Amino acid sequence: AVVQVLLARGAKLVICVEVAKKRQEFAKEFVAHHVIDPTKPDVVSTALELCGGQQPPDIAFDCGGVPQSIETACKVVKSRGAVVNVAIWEKSIPFNPNWLVFREASYKGVLGYQKKDFEGVIKAIGEGKIKPAPMITSRIQMDRLVDDGYWALIKEKDKHVKILVDMRAGLSDTAKVVSSSAS
Repeated sequence: AVVQVLLARGAKLVICVEVAKKRQEFAKEFVAHHVIDPTKPDVVSTALELCGGQQPPDIAFDCGGVPQSIETACKVVKSRGAVVNVAIWEKSIPFNPNWLVFREASYKGVLGYQKKDFEGVIKAIGEGKIKPAPMITSRIQMDRLVDDGYWALIKEKDKHVKILVDMRAGLSDTAKVVSSSAS
């Protein structure tokens, strides 16, 4: 999704560093300019070379939620650049603040969405700039959100990209009655 949004917002060069094969395929399908496997040697040098050899990326988004991805994002971003974390983490990881300090880079975590974010996504979908359907790898009921939603995204990264949640399916009869009477 981040690849599509960056391209829709006018990014000139999108380099995706992804370990999961399924997500590598999606990045290519969604027209990332380059896809790098972080298990290969020297991702930082490769990214710099893809940026023309002079200037590292301005912004690095960590969407992976694995130690390798955050370290790579911090080490690849330019001086005074920004690392943006949009991943959900399964557990604590080792993190060296000097990865950012030595570059005077900033770090920002993003989770919540504002009304304008939803409006922008809806507009981009309407204009055909973002195509969500190919990213949906599973559909689940609301009462399965934790196990088949969050945990599936964390534990089965090579299988899932986006999981669509039916907000009404799977709720108890009481919840359905309360829900429909509140409308």
